[in-house]
Amino acid sequence: MHLNTVYITVGTTKFDALISTVSSEPALKALQSRKCTRLVIQHGNSQPLTEDEIQLIGNNYGIRIEQYKFRPNTEDIKSADLIIGHAGAGTCMDILNNQKPGLIVINDTLMDNHQLELAKQLAAENYLYYCKVTDLDAQLATLNFDALKPYETKPENLSKFVSAINQLMSH
Repeated sequence: MHLNTVYITVGTTKFDALISTVSSEPALKALQSRKCTRLVIQHGNSQPLTEDEIQLIGNNYGIRIEQYKFRPNTEDIKSADLIIGHAGAGTCMDILNNQKPGLIVINDTLMDNHQLELAKQLAAENYLYYCKVTDLDAQLATLNFDALKPYETKPENLSKFVSAINQLMSH
């Protein structure tokens, strides 16, 4: 599977570890080997890449970087061949509703990690993959994104998703 455009999103959070890991040499090599030519990064409150880093990535890996703090992301999601994001419910729903391959990265600096439960449930149903930041580059290099099944927006799926969220929030 060619991953020409990869979209990274942290939502409204600060997740510097995700941004720095996805722009690290091992992750960039993995993206390059999957034919990634465009990386769109929604960095939210995280530290953005510097102009020097962007230029270096372009020169060394042939990957064009676009980054922004916040903007409507509908077009970014639709044009992405892969979505890598934090495990927020909104990001998970964007992946599912747009039937995109997704890799959810767990932010284990969060104290009460309902995100992990949600990601585990969606991965168990084979809708997306999840990993820790420290495993991101290895996962990018080896995961078979074609093996994921597209999420069908059916009333029973939506009610299962909503009840899973409600269950997580009541803990």
